[in-house]
Amino acid sequence: MINQLRSKLASSEFLKNSFTLSGGVAIAQVLPLLFYPVLGRIFTPAQFGLLAVITSIVSVLAVVGSGKYESGILVAKDKKEAAHLAALSVAVGFVIMAVIWPILQILFADNLAQWMNEPDLARWLYVCPISAFCIIVFNVYNEWCVREKYFKALSINKMVNAGAITLGKVFLGFVHLVSQGLVIGDMIGRIVSALGCAIRALLTDGATFRQVRLSGLLQSAVKYKEFPLYTMPGRLLNTLGQSMPVLLLTAFFNADQAGYFSMATMVFVLPITVIGNTLGDVYRQRANEEFQQTGQCLKSFDKILKLTVLMGFGALVVLVWFLPWLMKVILGSEWYIAGQYAQILAPMMVLSFIANPLSGLFIVADKLKHFFFWQVLYVIASIVPIWLGNAFFGTIEATLILYAVMMGAVYLTSILMTRHFAKG
Repeated sequence: MINQLRSKLASSEFLKNSFTLSGGVAIAQVLPLLFYPVLGRIFTPAQFGLLAVITSIVSVLAVVGSGKYESGILVAKDKKEAAHLAALSVAVGFVIMAVIWPILQILFADNLAQWMNEPDLARWLYVCPISAFCIIVFNVYNEWCVREKYFKALSINKMVNAGAITLGKVFLGFVHLVSQGLVIGDMIGRIVSALGCAIRALLTDGATFRQVRLSGLLQSAVKYKEFPLYTMPGRLLNTLGQSMPVLLLTAFFNADQAGYFSMATMVFVLPITVIGNTLGDVYRQRANEEFQQTGQCLKSFDKILKLTVLMGFGALVVLVWFLPWLMKVILGSEWYIAGQYAQILAPMMVLSFIANPLSGLFIVADKLKHFFFWQVLYVIASIVPIWLGNAFFGTIEATLILYAVMMGAVYLTSILMTRHFAKG
């Protein structure tokens, strides 16, 4: 029986790729978690709140900057065309960030700081375009590794990314070189990660990237125009949906409350999301192959669905009761409130964990317009409950309950839609 199981595992490329990535992701997640007790005691909730606001702006810029051309790397007809898409994404990102940098700093800094009730924001907005460009490079390399089945390299990349960002924050937190070591440390870590991605890509496939030509970039820009037209707006809405809660909580309540929410997100939502994205990276490659061969991928869809349901709800039953206590023990007594917020958000977190790996099917099944309309629903559900909670209840607890219920319903809708598309 054991030998049969070993034989099955050895022969399953899907499982081997999943284990390869899962190992790297596990290390990538353990490292930041090990340092959260240090970060939680070095920096205040308000400083985490500022970082959350900066990160929200960075996330939006990263989506707009590349036009989401990197999403086409997986489905490009050959390696040369994929290389042109990778180069196009980086080039477009660099130009857009270079244009946005002075505009953001000169025209919007003071107004954003005033609206967010966060005076320090104006001083640190210059970080946003730099970090956004680094994320674009990271995402391009991620898609390249998925296409070429470089799952070991992708695993290492995730570890380097997490380690560089975490160690950057810890180092600047201890040496006190700047007043916002959390923000600057995050940016430095992303720069190190992006440089590592570029170097590894050139060392591995430098010959392919040297074939990139301007004419090929222009042809790819036209051929894959659906990605900036449909995928980018959809991803932008998704990113706005993720970013708006922090921005609105900061504006309606204060930076401390946003900091508690951000910590709950980092400690619990982030590991769930990254593991789900890892499964999604492997699943998208497998689903793409099945769709090209048979026109459907229901079998692999149900396999990943059962796995994520088991993992998600298993973790929920075990951990939900202990979240405030865990936060207090691990991060310090001032973070107990963050654990209470995590309890409220826990069921929504599980549905997000299940839906995220499956959402790549929107692209694989060529349902970009459907994905866009789902993203509209997503961003509405991320804004309306926070506005209603503040307007009618005035407490952050009631606001988070409304937010969790509406967002949970949206994630469930995504699961049902993608399963329907998996049937072909």
